[in-house]
Amino acid sequence: MGCATNTTRSPLRVDTGSEAGAAGASEQEGGLNVGPDAGDPTLGGPCADDTQCADGIDCTTDSCDATMQRCRHVPNDAPCGDGVYCNGEEVCDPRLGCGAGSPVSCADADPCTIDTCVELTHSCSRAPRDADGDGDPVWNCVGGGDCDDTNPDVSSKAKEVCGNGIDDNCNGEIDEKGCVVPAHDTCAKALVIAESGFTSLSLAATKLDYPTSCAPADKQLGDVVVALTVPVGDPQDVDLVAEANTDLVSLATANACGKTRGLACAASIARKQGALSRLRLHGLTPGVYPIYVAASPAADVALSVTYSAATAPPANETCGTAQPLVPGKSETAALVGVNEDLTSACKTEVGELVYSFSLDQPEDVRVFASPLDRNGAPQLSLRDASCKAASSELTCRNGTPSAELFARALPAGQYYLSVGASGPSDVDVRLEESPPTVAPPDEGCAEPPTIALGVTEDLVLADHADAVDVGCLAGAPDSSHTVTLTETSDVLLVERFSKDDTGAVSLSLPACQKQSQLACGSSTQSPVRASAFAVPKGSYRAVAESAAGNPVSLTVLTRKAAPATLVTQGDDCSAPFEVPASGGRFKGNTANAHADFSAGCDLGNQGKNGAADQILHLALSAPSRVVLDMSGSAYETMLSVRSGATCPGTELPLSCAAGYLSERSFLDLDLASGDYYIQVDGYGGDAGAWSLDIYVTPNAI
Repeated sequence: MGCATNTTRSPLRVDTGSEAGAAGASEQEGGLNVGPDAGDPTLGGPCADDTQCADGIDCTTDSCDATMQRCRHVPNDAPCGDGVYCNGEEVCDPRLGCGAGSPVSCADADPCTIDTCVELTHSCSRAPRDADGDGDPVWNCVGGGDCDDTNPDVSSKAKEVCGNGIDDNCNGEIDEKGCVVPAHDTCAKALVIAESGFTSLSLAATKLDYPTSCAPADKQLGDVVVALTVPVGDPQDVDLVAEANTDLVSLATANACGKTRGLACAASIARKQGALSRLRLHGLTPGVYPIYVAASPAADVALSVTYSAATAPPANETCGTAQPLVPGKSETAALVGVNEDLTSACKTEVGELVYSFSLDQPEDVRVFASPLDRNGAPQLSLRDASCKAASSELTCRNGTPSAELFARALPAGQYYLSVGASGPSDVDVRLEESPPTVAPPDEGCAEPPTIALGVTEDLVLADHADAVDVGCLAGAPDSSHTVTLTETSDVLLVERFSKDDTGAVSLSLPACQKQSQLACGSSTQSPVRASAFAVPKGSYRAVAESAAGNPVSLTVLTRKAAPATLVTQGDDCSAPFEVPASGGRFKGNTANAHADFSAGCDLGNQGKNGAADQILHLALSAPSRVVLDMSGSAYETMLSVRSGATCPGTELPLSCAAGYLSERSFLDLDLASGDYYIQVDGYGGDAGAWSLDIYVTPNAI
């Protein structure tokens, strides 16, 4: 039944002028909770101008509604956010202020999955049920083959171990032909290595006989032993690198095999695929040294061993022992086994070495850092004369994989440079100095150029420094622009950037400082977006950043501020939800909707019409640029825009976006005038609470 034909009076509404209405008006409301606007929580008391409407609640925008001569307190959820995704989206109540939202629910009806909310990716993880964590789901779930889900040494992925009386590989046979015996599992069976080279080690059927701080006994690991032999002659350095096809691997050594006295170990470093550990031993005298190689019991480990002339460990570990850098001369930073002594906004995984240089006059300074292996990407931190304190950091830079740090017109004085990395790498470092240059107009926040609203601007960042720090992306070259709002507005910033880069975009007050940030988005997936709602009229700064200093594009979209609208209809074409021609912010939930429409970008092999969906209608009277953003949705979304005289129309080319990443679905379309149907759907059968931001800029084409 349509709402228009429902004549039943709502119990939540008080009729104008009725006795019940007059009597029911609360004393707190001063008798104002009557009339056609009764129950509207955004309405306050009588007013003549905005100055009379301050309510003391930080998350509301307060103004005087001249038509009603009543204060209006529009809630804005943005200031309430705590930055934590999994505890739900905090909301603003116009009478109570900020309150907690509903935690993200990831539960589904499948007993064969373990459902958790993942804060890092802002998504739900539905991992196959694997109680013993051996990587093989239980046998009675699809894709599983583990016949004993309480024993991590038993699974369909394991190898059959000889002589233990157990069906290790879950094939129904015990100790069958082809079973394996652990190799080099103890000191008595150690593999002897006496020269440089590569060795493949299998940890099949091994146990963790020699636990270390890098391979603790409570982990499900095995180990093998290498007898590292230094022949008679001069002392030697030995560099060992272990790479595994699993998520953990470590190297350790001790004074004697089977002992932990004098133990040195190198922890596991995660990589995109597998893990790595590197141990460098300096000045070993002739003899035999035990090396414990630990990893998951089924792992295959590639071990590289390199003998070289003896050297001393790096001495420039601290600011007090910094090594001077000579302009134009390369230095090698050996980042193996070094300590982490300094704090930087650019994260390092393996500690750092420290260098120093001084300037007699202002100079432009560039530092180039290139990895000499594939063990990690460099991280640079430029620091002032105080060096050690976190506040001494002037700027920093992460490698992708090389790093280039640029500081414009550094004043005369003493400076320090710390060099770290994302893994145990050797890094070539070179300092270059040149006469100071003038910053481009969009570098810094003093008087940046104004950006036209709704227009995409291409930006070149190759000659830009890291001039501002709004706390969005540390150490990245940036470009700043003035954003002028003539009324209280919702704002969406969109930045596009190159592949294999990290981009960030932010909106802040004119000062461009961390405490002035209003919105921030950073991602390795382009485009990256940042939204701010109910931003008062005035002047602001939009800052676009690229970790690699690559070209980017920046778009600032605005619309008149309005609270989010709950979409409860649109389950099918009988009553699609009407979107205003100006766009808006909408929220809904497909969990209780039906699957009515398919989409071109869905995952294959789905059931009829895929996931549950809702349909919205947008009528454009003029050609327009329409931007649709589903950031903040609580599930893997799918968004499709369709066109036609009747619902649901036909999906437009390149107008379907799957949102299986944390950024969710996004579309930026140039559309002619006409009727469009917006399909809010789920990728791969997913459903849940969704958020959709729509910005419409007329006359874009």
